[in-house]
Amino acid sequence: MKISGKNITRKKHSSVLRLVYTLGRISILKVSLTLCVGCVNPDSSTSEANDSTRTFRELVEDAKATARSAREERAGFALYTKYCQVCHGVEGDGKGFNAFNLQDSFGIQPADFTDSASAATRADSRTFLIISEGGTAVEKSQYMPPWEGTLSSEEIENTATYIRQFSRSKSRKE
Repeated sequence: MKISGKNITRKKHSSVLRLVYTLGRISILKVSLTLCVGCVNPDSSTSEANDSTRTFRELVEDAKATARSAREERAGFALYTKYCQVCHGVEGDGKGFNAFNLQDSFGIQPADFTDSASAATRADSRTFLIISEGGTAVEKSQYMPPWEGTLSSEEIENTATYIRQFSRSKSRKE
C-alpha cells in the first residue's frame, strides 16, 4: 500500500488544526470559569481578591521581607542554640538541660516562649531588653544574664525573632 505525500501532509495539517482548536476551547473555558467565579460574589473581600489588586512592587517587597525574616530567624536559631537552649530548651518551653538546676536550687523556672498568651502581651522591645540587659532589667530572675556584651544589637534582634516563632508554631498546632 502506497501513501502519497499529499495525504500525509493533509493528516499533519488536520492534526495541528485539531490541536489548535482544542487549546483554544480550553483557553476560552478557563477565561469563562474565571469570570464566573469572580461574578459569584464580587463584594467578598478575601485575601485572594486583595492579592490580585496588589501591585507587582508590593508583592516583591513582601517577598523580600519574608526572605529577610527567614534569614533573621535562621541566624537567631544558631544564637538561641548556643546561648539560650540550655535553660529555655529545644522547644522554647523553659525545660532546658539546666532548667532543673534553677528550679531545684533557686525555685526559678526559665521563661516558656511557647505560651502564646504571654507572647501576645510582650512587646518586641521588651524581649530585646530582656536579652540585652538580663532578667533584672525587667524585675525578673537575676539568673537570666545580660547578653549585650556578648551579642551585637543585630544578633539580639535575630534571637528575639527566633524566640517569637515558638509561640507562633504552638498556636498553629492547636
